[in-house]
Amino acid sequence: MAGRSLEGLCAALELALGSGDADALCSLYLPTAVIALGVGDARLESTPEAAAVDRVRLGLPIELSVRRLDWADDVHGEVVLAWSLSGLTTDGTELDLAGEAVLECTLLGGDWYVAAEEVRCDERARLRGRSQAAGGR
Repeated sequence: MAGRSLEGLCAALELALGSGDADALCSLYLPTAVIALGVGDARLESTPEAAAVDRVRLGLPIELSVRRLDWADDVHGEVVLAWSLSGLTTDGTELDLAGEAVLECTLLGGDWYVAAEEVRCDERARLRGRSQAAGGR
């Protein structure tokens, strides 16, 4: 279930990302939402379902903090989040990633939902596979 307020939506998002609950995560997005991920010059787009599965598949909690909440009007808002994750994924890849996410949110039926998300990864991102961690090339 989405949040009754933008703050509630952020709290539900933090809980879903921390627990790795794909269903709870998907329930926070409108079915038509587009999630865009930018790393360097690359840009990938995803559906909420595919993004939730990918996020949960990492096997790492994604930590976030709210940087800003803005309301455009009574039914549209924007949330800016700082996010980070660090550790070994389920496939043995070492990740040290952080960045910012901008969520365009909509009030629908008394609850706030994410209508679009733009995720950026900082330049300091570090990604190492098992072979690299073991000294391979």
